[in-house]
Amino acid sequence: MTNLKQIGILILIIAGLMVPVSAHGVHVTTNESTIIIADNSTSKLARSVVDEMGVNVTVYKFASADDVAHELEHALNDSNKKILAVAYTDTVQQFISQHPEVSSRILAVDANQNSIQQGLTKLNVAGSTSSGFLTPLLSGLLIGLVFGLGIGAVWMKRKLV
Repeated sequence: MTNLKQIGILILIIAGLMVPVSAHGVHVTTNESTIIIADNSTSKLARSVVDEMGVNVTVYKFASADDVAHELEHALNDSNKKILAVAYTDTVQQFISQHPEVSSRILAVDANQNSIQQGLTKLNVAGSTSSGFLTPLLSGLLIGLVFGLGIGAVWMKRKLV
């Protein structure tokens, strides 16, 4: 019986030392800096606009307003996260009215092509992934010029000596 008491006391001590964990829901998005909140009826339109614009934005289909509210709460702590909502706009507007400090990072727009494009432009994500041809060309020329001047100087110094 004493072994049983000792095991019981040990279990109580371990239980007393355990730290309580408080968790709420699943965080849908991970490290994406810009997302679009959509539903079944708006996700294809949002995806086509994102593809057409060539921007790095992920479109998520949400199933309920509670899931959207939970995702918006995560945006409070992440100042780099930008959210464009084309669905559940009432939930998003209510969240923005309660937290006006995020109004520059969270927008609710109508579910049409022009509104989505304007919303992405307002969030400063339009064209953010396209670097074009000129930047790599100029970088390569600059690196080649510096490297060539260095080699030329060493070569000329050896010729003169």
